[in-house]
Amino acid sequence: MHAHGKPFRPTEWLAASEEIFRRQPQAVLYAEALVLVGVCGFIDYITGYELAFYPVYALPILFLVWFGGRLPAVAASLACTAVWCWADIAAGHVYSNGLLQAWDAVVRLMFFLIVAFAGLAFKQNRDVMRARVRLLERSQQLEHEIIGISESERERIGRDLHDGVCQYLAAIGLTADLLRQNLAQEGHPRAGAAGEIATLLQDAVDRAREVARGLSPVDRDEGGLESALEELANSTTRLTGATCDFLCPAPLPVPDNIRAIHLFRIAQEAVGNATRHGRARNIIIALEAGEGDLSLRVSDDGTGFERGAVTGGMGLNIMRYRARTLGGTLEIYPNSPTGTVVACTMHDSGITPTATTPVMNADRPVVVQPAYANRH
Repeated sequence: MHAHGKPFRPTEWLAASEEIFRRQPQAVLYAEALVLVGVCGFIDYITGYELAFYPVYALPILFLVWFGGRLPAVAASLACTAVWCWADIAAGHVYSNGLLQAWDAVVRLMFFLIVAFAGLAFKQNRDVMRARVRLLERSQQLEHEIIGISESERERIGRDLHDGVCQYLAAIGLTADLLRQNLAQEGHPRAGAAGEIATLLQDAVDRAREVARGLSPVDRDEGGLESALEELANSTTRLTGATCDFLCPAPLPVPDNIRAIHLFRIAQEAVGNATRHGRARNIIIALEAGEGDLSLRVSDDGTGFERGAVTGGMGLNIMRYRARTLGGTLEIYPNSPTGTVVACTMHDSGITPTATTPVMNADRPVVVQPAYANRH
């Protein structure tokens, strides 16, 4: 632990040390490497020629590999070979033949060069991996920005449609209704036609409001996600004839509106699949929290997924992508006795479960299923 209570992380310390060395001028790095070679040679000298100390010379070579490059590393290999030869002779090592001494020097040089090129290969591989990670992070950041812009644009269009087109249609409908009343008072035979126009305009207003609500389903107010999911359940029941209920044990405000929209879109796609493809008659949308996680589950009693369907389909892929964007997981598995469960768990949601909120079991999450299902 540090003095300020922060945990000690070796990776952070190594990254900070590497940054310090990278900021140094090349001349300083070369001087430090030469000092390190000299220290290795001195220790090699005082320990004697009988002790194989030459592997330690890899330290200055790898130092220059990491911060200097290929040519400085090769130069360091030559310098280490020369210093090793000096320490070997100074320590009193007597060769019976000069060729043996030369051969030992060549072997040491080959070892040092192998160390240098192995270090270069490792460094290049690490640099490639870091570049890929940075590219992936940048791609994810751009994807998040694109999704955020897309949702903001949809929200703007929905707001303009609700506040603009719907209001104009409603005003025209009121005018048509007033015309119907005036024509009816005058006993005009076209009063009924004016009434039909007013009815059609009111129907157009309702449909336009439904479209606007679909474009901007989640309000930015507290409880917007819960209200949107409840409205999704009500509209599903009203439009499809299936019984769709929304369950939420306690208020679960999602502070990030973009995250709330992602969760809503996952629920919307799951409900759509249940009604269109699964021919479900009973659907439950459940929202619950526990231990910092937020779980959304959509359970139905439909026909379920056909073999292989879970891995394909644009809708399923989009749901998985949204779950990854949330930093969560998406699970799709059979319901009991029939149907499907789509479960999205958002980790580190920042929502603290209250006393009335059931805490999910980490080993076996609570699955809210229809009442007709057999629980195991």
